Amino acid sequence: MSDVPEPTADGEGPGSTRDPIPKSAGLCARCVHARAIATRRGSTFVLCEASQIDPRLDRYPRLPVVRCHGFEPHEPGEPAAI
Repeated sequence: MSDVPEPTADGEGPGSTRDPIPKSAGLCARCVHARAIATRRGSTFVLCEASQIDPRLDRYPRLPVVRCHGFEPHEPGEPAAI
């Protein structure tokens, strides 16, 4: 059994948080596709929701992410990453 719970379809419920992702996560901290997932044991993982439609992306990427072709910034004026 995995320690990483699956979020519900609406992104809410057990294991899903709307907490900000720490800057130490790299690009994921500023990406619209990233979501913090907390386990019952207190660990937190970053889920890449874009991985559901793009198989090249890791579902739970190794952090910090410094380059990602799926990166889309929260802020409209922020430059996109490779």
